[in-house]
Amino acid sequence: MNENYTTNTAQRPTQFPVARLLSWLATGIVAASCSLLAPILIRAIPIYSNMFQGLEVQLPWPTRVLFATYYWLLPSFFVGLAVFVIWKECSARELRRKFQLTARVFFAAFFTVGLVIFVLYLPMLTLASKLVDAK
Repeated sequence: MNENYTTNTAQRPTQFPVARLLSWLATGIVAASCSLLAPILIRAIPIYSNMFQGLEVQLPWPTRVLFATYYWLLPSFFVGLAVFVIWKECSARELRRKFQLTARVFFAAFFTVGLVIFVLYLPMLTLASKLVDAK
């Protein structure tokens, strides 16, 4: 068709600066949220621990594991997610892959928060089910 048309491969990396900027912005938001979630959870979990000690209720094993490991497990997990999301920005080449990995880290972080909240409420749910069975 057009024989004079050629693609310049040297200009390809600078072709989408807005998409790259959005990718770094999404990475920054996810990394900042991961760095903020660990201290928030570390401050909230001892409140539940003290409450359950006062109630003298038998805790399910997920809650016991969480109370035993939250101080080192949650910060290492969230720092690992933040480091990974920044590292992938430097190592992944395709923008689509960068966005996919950022979204996966975002969902992993907020799924973990939901899981921690569920494990914290698990003793109250078992206590409520025992009360219903007692009626």
